Amino acid sequence: MTERSASPISGESCVVLVTGAAGAIGTATVLAFLAGGYRVVGLDREASVEASHGELYRGYRADLHDEEAVVEALESAATFGPLGHVVGVAGGALPVEPATQHDPALLSTSDFRASLDANLTTQYVMLHAALPWLRASTGDRSVTFTSSFNALGGWGMPAYSAAKAGLIGLMHALTPVLGAEGIRVNVIAPGTIRTPRTEAIWQHDRDHFPDLERTTALGRLGAPEDVARSFVALATQLTHVTGQVLVVDGGQLVKRS
Repeated sequence: MTERSASPISGESCVVLVTGAAGAIGTATVLAFLAGGYRVVGLDREASVEASHGELYRGYRADLHDEEAVVEALESAATFGPLGHVVGVAGGALPVEPATQHDPALLSTSDFRASLDANLTTQYVMLHAALPWLRASTGDRSVTFTSSFNALGGWGMPAYSAAKAGLIGLMHALTPVLGAEGIRVNVIAPGTIRTPRTEAIWQHDRDHFPDLERTTALGRLGAPEDVARSFVALATQLTHVTGQVLVVDGGQLVKRS
């Protein structure tokens, strides 16, 4: 067996880094990995990330726009154990984006840049800060970015969609380079997930979620737990998968294409 096909780091000896850990999908992801016996380090700009999930969890408050704060947090977290998997959940459409999606002239260039920064640049900040810790480990390791089915379809918010498509391009660029070190790089592209945050930014459109449910093959929108289980499977079970986009949308793309 070559070093590149080494066994996964498993159980309590392995640390999983989750960004956006205080949000709905982030919290579900943290809990899913903890249920599998993994140690989890959560990063979020909200104080609630520090909430206790037991002895296998450590939370750090850090804004991914602040590279120094992220590096400082991860240097402290590195004492927790070897890093096996990185899951980038942090991001999301800006509150201004849904109401301006049908006319790009309504979206300012500053808001466009802000969405790219929030959804693309911050993920690179996370990766850049985590790489020394990840490279210090051995065995199967992975990085999973969170894109969106918006990046794959012909509709949606232009800035958000461009940023999420950029993550797919980043994955392609990183796959051969990090693959040579035994680090897999993938993307999960969720469909519409109804959370307190998405409900808030779509409150101007009362028909938004019911309409999407009717145009989804499975007849329901995804829950945070659907995405969380996909992260766990891609990181810990599908260990020969890299450079791939896993769409978790209940058939939204199928029905709307």
